[in-house]
Amino acid sequence: MADTSAVVANPGSGEYEPAVPIATSPIFDWPPRPIAALRFLVKPVMLPYGVCWAALAVLTWNYLTPSMERMASLHPGWMAQIYVRNALILAAVAGSLHLALYVRRSQQQRYKYDRQWMSTTNDEFLWTNQTRDNMFWSLTSGAVIWTAYESLTMWFYANDWIPSVEWGSGWPYLSVLTVGVFLWSSAHFYLSHRLLHVGWFYDHAHYLHHRNVNTGPWTGISMHPLEHLIYFSLFMLWWVVPAHPYIVILTGLFQGASPPVAHAGFERFEVGRREGRTTRGADYFHHLHHRYFECNYGNRPVPIDKLFGTFHDGTPEAHAKMRQRMKSRRTR
Repeated sequence: MADTSAVVANPGSGEYEPAVPIATSPIFDWPPRPIAALRFLVKPVMLPYGVCWAALAVLTWNYLTPSMERMASLHPGWMAQIYVRNALILAAVAGSLHLALYVRRSQQQRYKYDRQWMSTTNDEFLWTNQTRDNMFWSLTSGAVIWTAYESLTMWFYANDWIPSVEWGSGWPYLSVLTVGVFLWSSAHFYLSHRLLHVGWFYDHAHYLHHRNVNTGPWTGISMHPLEHLIYFSLFMLWWVVPAHPYIVILTGLFQGASPPVAHAGFERFEVGRREGRTTRGADYFHHLHHRYFECNYGNRPVPIDKLFGTFHDGTPEAHAKMRQRMKSRRTR
């Protein structure tokens, strides 16, 4: 049973926002707080969604991935099989959220950050339709480049060109690495995201994602192909760090199929028939990045934004400071 009192109206906009200030991860607090850090790794890093992605990765590796014998040869047949699998998983996650939240509007605007719905008349988007535009970039570029990185990594594994670890002998290490995927993704996201906000990269690639100020599930990996190449480059870690194909699949699933949750536009998802029963939805931390652009470049599990002074904690004081900062830049 969730604490529904955590959501309050934002009197300045009429929208909804969670209780603030936004809490950051205690993992790198000094002096160290090991108990708090461990609790944070359990929830929210692994519960509820981390465990779901890990379980899906196990099923995908065992039942939905071509054999190592087939992947030893770089052939379009098995690569297309991986693409179809990745695209269907992405469509299942983003599509189900979009259907429930934006087509059926099953919870109306309860817990919704932005009072506006997805645009259907904006010339900035292909076919003037935000959802169709987001679907196009996600499926024709995002899932393709995700599949390309995954396929190359599997090809390397199948030919013993990169170091690997088997579960029978290395299950403690691989268990730690499972949690590490979520932390590595957060760190990589901050670093690559800061690069994408540098002038040339923003003007030629990242602008496409940031047209989505009001985000929806299909916004998650709706990006320019150049941004997809950078965003999914975290697969390269497993080219040098010993791992297992399951870890590779988990990396792809978390990087490719979890962003629809983070961009869904609702702070909580209402579940079941019991009134007030909810689960965690889109992170307000990242929603603020789409609203203000120059803050919260990373994700909360690895609090690099706090270290480099780009952290927006969601308070009215932080809102005012950010608006003043944006105004001063426009008048230069």
